[in-house]
Amino acid sequence: MGKPLISVITVVYNAYSTLEATIKSVLDQNRELVEYWIIDGGSTDGSIELIRRYENDLAGWISEPDKGIYDAMNKGIDRANGDWIYFLGGDDTLRPDIVSQVKAELSKNYIIVFGDVLFDNGHRMRSFLGPRTIFQNTIHHQSAFYHKSIFNNYRYDPTLTIASEYDIHLKLYILKSPVCYVPIIIANCAVGGASSDLSQSLKETNRIRMRYVAGNWKNKILSVSLALYYAQKRLRYFLYGHRV
Repeated sequence: MGKPLISVITVVYNAYSTLEATIKSVLDQNRELVEYWIIDGGSTDGSIELIRRYENDLAGWISEPDKGIYDAMNKGIDRANGDWIYFLGGDDTLRPDIVSQVKAELSKNYIIVFGDVLFDNGHRMRSFLGPRTIFQNTIHHQSAFYHKSIFNNYRYDPTLTIASEYDIHLKLYILKSPVCYVPIIIANCAVGGASSDLSQSLKETNRIRMRYVAGNWKNKILSVSLALYYAQKRLRYFLYGHRV
């Protein structure tokens, strides 16, 4: 097989109960377009044995301790051969034939192509880049295909735990990079996980924003506004169980 169009990277740690569905959702895509890497953090729950079952269909895999999810994602980037990179969580699944559906957009001069995700509570999240991106992250990681050139001189910040992708999304917005939204669901995603930690998300979002937005007062106003926004999300979850 020649150079793949997309390198799909799954970063995983102790996700045996969901990982096989994730793997199958990738291997069921057009195999001429996709290579698949699994970066495991040293799982002890049977995930390694599961990965070995599929290793002949993988571009490669590793299992070793890491410094967190973004350190593991950087390891995947270092190994990727595709023109585009896509990250899929170990408890998420690609929609059937989605790679073939977005192929036409990936052949154009975009830096990032993204769509929607559907959570297992029925909520559909639309990703976008716009003025609100200065306020908070507006692209779900599992909705986005990233052109490999983004990572020529860039890696995710491993000192962050849940919001490092906001850094690249905000940077792309400020640089007015060419992007494309496709109004289709890219992946099915599980609710919860690290990104649902709103306190940590608030801290990291504010930290990232300060790298790109000048002015202490402007950042303070945005920080307070985001704290209020998260407060109503907590209230909504308490009242209605709405987690997203």
